[in-house]
Amino acid sequence: MIKLERQDFIFDESQPPYFVDSVSSHQFGKKITLNDLYASGNYQLLEFQNGFYAYSSNYIMHEDFDLDLSVPKESFLALHINQIQAGVEFKFQLNNASVSYDDKIITSLFLTTPEDNFRLKGSSGACINRLKIMIPRSWLETQLPFFDDLLLQRYLQLQYKRLYIDTIDSTYRTLVNKVMNTEDNACYLSVTQDIVTVITERFFSRLHHKLMKNLEDQDWSDRLP
Repeated sequence: MIKLERQDFIFDESQPPYFVDSVSSHQFGKKITLNDLYASGNYQLLEFQNGFYAYSSNYIMHEDFDLDLSVPKESFLALHINQIQAGVEFKFQLNNASVSYDDKIITSLFLTTPEDNFRLKGSSGACINRLKIMIPRSWLETQLPFFDDLLLQRYLQLQYKRLYIDTIDSTYRTLVNKVMNTEDNACYLSVTQDIVTVITERFFSRLHHKLMKNLEDQDWSDRLP
């Protein structure tokens, strides 16, 4: 089994850990190619001028795995966008709750904070396609007039049920695919920054609408799957 903690993803590029085959830098960030013994594929770090950054991941696991994907930055929130083909066994673990998705196609998007513990666990054969957008709290507070601590706390009170509050529809899928599949060119970073910003604004706008619409329904969260 490959078991990675959050500190395993921060390493000296001249001496990469066993699960990394190579690291390359380019004008948009870094590309980490994985060791085929453990996983086929790569993930990329993209860094944007507005303070956002993102991890674009696309790989197939060749071993059972337990990956800690928690947020390491105190001043950031993380928006996780998952399009995953699970193996025989697969689960999300969010804090003290585990949700199983054995042998299924999983599409989900949800937010985590630095206080959350989020892990992916499963068996070999899982195809993992993920975009994790790291959002500065300062950007949310200055750019989204409806964002405040009360909105965030209401969302976090859903606990693991936040996994179900929004879904990847055709609009999200189109935007994410542009980030994941656009060819490198001189405009890539600025265009991708705009797309990542639109995804973030859309998520929080939809979240605000849903929470406000159901604010008076005290049993609403209990009806979520």
